[in-house]
Amino acid sequence: MKKQIRQNWHTIRISNDTKMLCSRISKIANQKKIGRKIKIDEILKLGLNLITETEIKKMQNTSLSNEDRKEQLRQIYIKKIGPITKDEFIGFMMKPDFLDFIRNNTESFI
Repeated sequence: MKKQIRQNWHTIRISNDTKMLCSRISKIANQKKIGRKIKIDEILKLGLNLITETEIKKMQNTSLSNEDRKEQLRQIYIKKIGPITKDEFIGFMMKPDFLDFIRNNTESFI
């Protein structure tokens, strides 16, 4: 009797566009005359391993709301200049000094 190896499979939610893209790539990958079928799991694993820290940083940046960006700037202000409340920081953002602060601290923000 053949011993079965149990795989740990999980269900994840993906958009219809992602599902269609996976299916299309799988169909292309399996247009061959010999060899076993290439599974979508293998395709996803390969693609996910190609993601670099740069792409992760880009995704993290695009996930930020304007409120999040404002808070990031406030934290930079606190680190470089000193404590400031959220309300005081909003007031600071309305002053000409804020533009100088942005110019001098964009490397920390990006």
